[in-house]
Amino acid sequence: MVSSRTNKGLSAMNESSDFHHTVHLDLKGAPPRVSYFAEIFPLFRQWGATSLLLEYEDMFPYQNDLKELAAEHAYSKDDIQRIQQLAEQNNLEVIPLVQTFGHFEFVLKHEKFQKLREVAAYPTSLCPTHPDALDTVKLMIDQILTLHPRSHRFHIGADEVYHIGFCERCKKTMASENLTNQQMFFVHIEKVVKYVKCKYNHLTVLMWDDMMRFCELALLKESKLGDIVEPMVWHYVTQFVLPNDIWDRYSKVFPNIWLASSFKGATSSSAYLTNIMYHVDNHLAWLSVINQEKHKFKKICGITVTGWQRFDHFAVLCELLPQALPSLAACLHVLKSGTFNSDIHLTVSKELEFEPTLPLIPDRTIFPKCKFPGSDIYLQMLDFLRFELDYNEYIHSDRRQTWMNDYNLQRGFLNPAHLQQLLDEALRFLPELTYLPYPDTLILFKCLWTH
Repeated sequence: MVSSRTNKGLSAMNESSDFHHTVHLDLKGAPPRVSYFAEIFPLFRQWGATSLLLEYEDMFPYQNDLKELAAEHAYSKDDIQRIQQLAEQNNLEVIPLVQTFGHFEFVLKHEKFQKLREVAAYPTSLCPTHPDALDTVKLMIDQILTLHPRSHRFHIGADEVYHIGFCERCKKTMASENLTNQQMFFVHIEKVVKYVKCKYNHLTVLMWDDMMRFCELALLKESKLGDIVEPMVWHYVTQFVLPNDIWDRYSKVFPNIWLASSFKGATSSSAYLTNIMYHVDNHLAWLSVINQEKHKFKKICGITVTGWQRFDHFAVLCELLPQALPSLAACLHVLKSGTFNSDIHLTVSKELEFEPTLPLIPDRTIFPKCKFPGSDIYLQMLDFLRFELDYNEYIHSDRRQTWMNDYNLQRGFLNPAHLQQLLDEALRFLPELTYLPYPDTLILFKCLWTH
């Protein structure tokens, strides 16, 4: 039984047709086939989504001077058009996102673009004073927007710029112009935003907020970004730890803001199963914030439900999209209704054909049946959870560590009485290991078994 958790912070806003429930699709890892979008976009709309934030990264078909940026399996131009057509058919506005400062790994990892690094050893942040930096960003923006002529909004990223003012050129610029790191950030962002606004004056520009989250009010006003950009305030925890005065400061500079929650990819960089209740609680926390702070702004434009595929370009995958669809469904229902209770839990369970109801926290003791696009992946991840937990319990058991540890195996110093029981227990893992795409793992296991 799910206890009722309620907050009506969005009730009035949901009556407005222009308050967005945006689904973020991070395509920098295990990007879906276009045919899969055709299956899930109708569900997004059914659950209350109004728009998509598409973060292509290296899945965009960059060309000419930027051709190195496109992955071998990048979408084609026809794919990009088809994705937008599918979105339009389901009344989902498409908002493309291009990183323009931080999280620039997919660009700076290439030898051709290493000169643009702020720190030569790290491919994370762009050097804003390099003569080719802004031109490269402009090319990326132009190629993206050329293939998105019907978009009304554009997101420039700009989160987690970990390295500013490190290179000698930046240090000299900052010294000669008396700039702080924060001001250096604003100078680059202003150039990017003004380029977009000048060339594509129909677009509203969005950006992540974290790089100005602790900025003093006077400096925020001095940045002159208030009239040309709408910040998207992201926070993915259940107990908020944002600065106490953040809404007062932002409201004095930005008349319009966006918010960002998460439905997956925000708890652990190596997680493979989504804790749905964690993300439901994150959304309920956001509803409380909206209820308390909405009067300070001209408009809270919407909330983006983020779903990260990796923590950065070089990280392993976390929480594949198909297995996280139940979490997305639950979170969008929370935004639509302002609450989460047994009725909503049952509704989501029925929509995804769960028998019994959808598990809200990963649990190896529950063996559900379900049917939705990608449900086989969801069920396989549950199988893997059971296997991993059982295997770890076996490996770390007192008996295994006492009588079949590395010392015993290397010296053949083994007690057959204990070893037989350990091997009998180990046999239950063999069928599962035969499905692993790593033959060395199976060979090692068989060697231990036949020792």
